This record gives sequence, structure tokens and C-alpha cells, in this order.
Amino acid sequence: MRYQEIKPSAEVGQFVRAYWILEDTDASRVHRIVPDGHAELILNLGQPYESPRDGVWNPQPACFLIGQITGPLVLRAAGVTRIIGVTFHPHTAGQLLKVPICELTDRSVSVRDIVSGGLLRELDDVNDVAALDRVLLALAKRAWGEDRLLSAVVNEVETSGFLSVGEMADRAALSPRQFERRFRQAVGIPPKLFSRMQRFQRVFGALEGAGWADAAIECGYYDQAHLIRDFQEFAGKPPAALLAENSDLARHFVSHFSNTVVTASR
Repeated sequence: MRYQEIKPSAEVGQFVRAYWILEDTDASRVHRIVPDGHAELILNLGQPYESPRDGVWNPQPACFLIGQITGPLVLRAAGVTRIIGVTFHPHTAGQLLKVPICELTDRSVSVRDIVSGGLLRELDDVNDVAALDRVLLALAKRAWGEDRLLSAVVNEVETSGFLSVGEMADRAALSPRQFERRFRQAVGIPPKLFSRMQRFQRVFGALEGAGWADAAIECGYYDQAHLIRDFQEFAGKPPAALLAENSDLARHFVSHFSNTVVTASR
């Protein structure tokens, strides 16, 4: 498996956290992706991954947007896979693509169902990151305006790992009810769930120099049992079982396994 992250151009970077390229040929291994609080746009240039539904493995669409996932996403290669992916900032996929991202939680939708005309043809013609960056740059120039208060709160939660809904609402100068409604519309999930996901992601980095109990406390969990409950919810397995899977793909989608990022050229 080969994986690389690429930094978007400055203008696109307001909406896109990173591009990534993935190549995989190992159809014998099942990969388990855990939630990280980001929607993604996936362009399959090779054989799409398969995911199980009702006990049957089904291919993913050729090009699709996947909203927030709240539980594990299980995948396997069905042939020679080559993907260009777009990881959005938690609150920007709807702004850039002008879609109701709150309706796509735990769902994926073909780009043919959300875009049309010239944009659809441009995405069909994309075969590298530079071309994709040019397409998204045109979208960025006419995207919906940024909610600066919400953006600041999202950035703080990503950095700190956990804030209560009351703390987030105070920072946005909104009532908790108003804030929760605005957050869910922009991000696709409730703010408390997003905050829990960010705390959960921090655990993988904390494990580098600590045991489970110490990592749990460092990341804001009450105790190791509290951490294990989040593992069961977000990964569908306890910590030791998840790490024992040793999935290369899964590693690339938790904060512990960030790769060298290079800048996209246009």
C-alpha cells in the first residue's frame, strides 16, 4: 500500500485540510476506519473499495462524497485501487459544495447526484491532485461565506481534543441550543459527538509514550473504562483488538499516523 498526503493551495486550504493519494492491491485484508470528524470526497481512478451491506460486499461509487461517519467503516480492496481523496475541514464541505452536509451523516452519495454540468465534467477529467486543486479553486471563489465564530470553535476543539457544549457555545457567543443547531448544520453531527471524536483521535498519539490508563487520563477520559467505551462505539472493538488488526489503511486515518505533507502545484 502507498499513501501520501498533499497540502492544497492556499485558497482551497480554507476549505480542504488535505488531499491524499492511496494505492492498494491487497484484497486479502479488511480495513477498519474510525470516525475523525471530517467529510471526504473520494475519486476512484482504479477499482473501488468494497464495503459490506446486509452481509454482502458491495463496491463503492466511482466518485462520491461521504459525510460524517459515527461508527467504524469497514473496507477491502477488490483489485488495483487508486484513489484521490479530499479531506475537508469539519465545517466546510457544505460551504464549498453547497450541499446540506447534515443530511449525509453515515451516508455516501455519488457526485452525479449533487453536481451537474461543467463541474461534473471537470471532476470526471481529474487524474491528479493538481487538476483537482484547480477545480476546487473555482468552487472556493464562489463558496458560501465562512462562519468565523464556528470556525474558531471547531479549530479549538481539534487542537484541545474536548470541550463541553456549554464551553463551545460561550466561545461562539450563542445559547447552547442555537449553537448546537448551527454546528449540526455545518458539521453534520452534534458538537458533543464531534468533541468526543477529537478526544478519541488524540489517544493514538498519547499511546506513543504511555500505557492505556495514562493515555486515557492525558486525553481527558475519567479512566480506562471510559476510553474503552469510546473504542467500542467508534471502532466497534476494544483497543487491543483494533491495534492487533495492524491495518495500513486504518493507520493513515488516525492522527497518530500523519504523513509528510507536500504542497500541491497548480
